[in-house]
Amino acid sequence: MEKHPGYHLLDVLTRYLGKWLGRVGMIFWILYAVLAAVSLIFSLLYVIHIWILPRSPMFLIMMLLSIPMVMLACKGVLIISRYAVFTVLFTLWMPLLLFIPLKDGHWIYLLPLLKEGWIPVFNTVKSTIIAFLGFEFAFVLYPYLSNKSSAKKGIVLANLITLFVYLQVTFVSFLYFSPDGITKFLWPTLSLVTPFHFSFLERFEIIFLSFYLFIIFDSCIPYIFTASDGINQLLNKKRSSLPIYGLLFGCIFILFFYIPSSYQISALREFWGTASYFIVFLFPVVFLLYMTLYQHWKRSRV
Repeated sequence: MEKHPGYHLLDVLTRYLGKWLGRVGMIFWILYAVLAAVSLIFSLLYVIHIWILPRSPMFLIMMLLSIPMVMLACKGVLIISRYAVFTVLFTLWMPLLLFIPLKDGHWIYLLPLLKEGWIPVFNTVKSTIIAFLGFEFAFVLYPYLSNKSSAKKGIVLANLITLFVYLQVTFVSFLYFSPDGITKFLWPTLSLVTPFHFSFLERFEIIFLSFYLFIIFDSCIPYIFTASDGINQLLNKKRSSLPIYGLLFGCIFILFFYIPSSYQISALREFWGTASYFIVFLFPVVFLLYMTLYQHWKRSRV
């Protein structure tokens, strides 16, 4: 994208792969964005249904969440980026709050280090890949950036912040819960704030989760925009909101007739993680190699 700053992803694909192969590649990107958006939406709905609104139908919760999603996704890159900045500033207190349980932690829980060796550690790394996804938006958002030279710095900084936050949550969880006790919690982060009580507030984890919705929206809405933007490029339309409405209405329609289980949502997220290996990690490397060989071959013919 840096070699073609004014090109959209579809323009770059069709330039090097041809019209039809370029469109096929764009379709895979759209399907990946839809898969990511649906996985995040269903995961968010499941958490809200369990912790906050257990008696409310999931399709009704989806209808309520669709309102801010449509308002943000339809406004384009500028509003989405402003919302991302707002989310970071608005939720800075949340990682700091998780240091409070350290006063009741036990350092002995960290021992012995690497009891089972490095192999279980490496096997678990693949489950954390989803947490670091998002840098693939550079392929879609690059033409919209005014300061394109800072894109790389932003990607590295965002992943470093994600790394430190996840290290903090993991570290605090292992100190607060026993090695056997942590396996009994599906959402250890929410369980860390459950003991917090105030005279005017009974369940602080609901407040914590409500603020966490801003973070999930910040992850979900760019994927919705990516799918919509890709469809508009394929159909040669400018900023049509119909794909956004279609995606969200499709989720509501599915939830009206069928409620996925936690196992099915986990399987969907695992499939998303597997797809990310090919779309996010393998595709850029292969395509960059192909572009280099293509340009070398083209220069050799001149």
